[in-house]
Amino acid sequence: MPISNHDALPNATLRRPLLFRPELILNWIWVPPVIGSLYYPWALRFANHAYTEESGVTIAVTWLITAYAVPAIAFLCLYGSVGVPAPVARPLLAGRLSCLALATPPAFTLVGVLLYLMRIEGADIAVWTVLWLAVAAISVMAGTTSTPGREPVGPANPRLKILRTLHGITALLLLLVFLGPHLVNHLLGVFGFDTHKAVMEVLRGFYRYPLVEPVLLTVLLFQILSGLVLFTRKNPRRLDLLGALQLGSGAYLALFIPTHANSVFTLARYFGVETDYAWAVGAPAGLLADAWNIRLLPHYSLGVFLLLAHLACGLRMVLRAHGTDHGRSNTITWCLIGLGAAIAMVVTAAMLGWRLT
Repeated sequence: MPISNHDALPNATLRRPLLFRPELILNWIWVPPVIGSLYYPWALRFANHAYTEESGVTIAVTWLITAYAVPAIAFLCLYGSVGVPAPVARPLLAGRLSCLALATPPAFTLVGVLLYLMRIEGADIAVWTVLWLAVAAISVMAGTTSTPGREPVGPANPRLKILRTLHGITALLLLLVFLGPHLVNHLLGVFGFDTHKAVMEVLRGFYRYPLVEPVLLTVLLFQILSGLVLFTRKNPRRLDLLGALQLGSGAYLALFIPTHANSVFTLARYFGVETDYAWAVGAPAGLLADAWNIRLLPHYSLGVFLLLAHLACGLRMVLRAHGTDHGRSNTITWCLIGLGAAIAMVVTAAMLGWRLT
């Protein structure tokens, strides 16, 4: 009796279709984030046009959702690039490009601020497009010339552990002394400009004290620099979903913090602009009605959420280092991330004009 091919070759494996080979997908997984980043400013422009031309709030919100989808897609590609067996240089390239694309909102804001300071008007999208096309070209050249190599990260060394500990300690210090009160101040925006301003003036008396402000700036700078070092030492093959979130949120904050600080200090100290809540929400026009200010909506809302998510993921590492089991540490982390999402939504609603009184 004739036998099938599978009976004749019991040890043979079916060939995977060419398009579904993980290593081939990984080679080009960075393409969607790059395309998304190129599209991002257009989504904001379309949302602004829909809102100002009274096409309907629903249409404006739809365009805004597509703008928020850009960092979301970048995160999915970041997570998809970890743990895939492929030449080392390629998952590193895909992961780092995805991290860069995830940080699109603060990066686009930074481009706009720099062009504003240089008094160059109306060139934001053109400059942004050129920058990302250059990134794409470099990525293609790097991806097509990469060769297999060894693991990018060797065994953890004591100095790296010390740096990670210092990064965590300074993060806790910032949270207690600056970030926590600062976020509470923004949450109070739901009670109106006067309430926010009253609390802000009290906090500024501490933040801007001559002995305190330089220390805060130094600690923030250390956070960014140490975070970048830890970022380059991460082994992408050992990251789970929360590990990818910690990596991606860290990349976002590495651009968000200096962008925010540059805007505040340059405008407040050099141009004499009052950087109060009215300035932050683009009053009187608002964030949605102004073609420039609309970029601040995803910039700030994702900044709040990813800051709290990054802290939650950092706490998970601390819990696991002190013997907390995997399931419990993850549950605590997800609960804190959910709380961070709720805080970000309230802060965003306040910036859009929602009030409790």
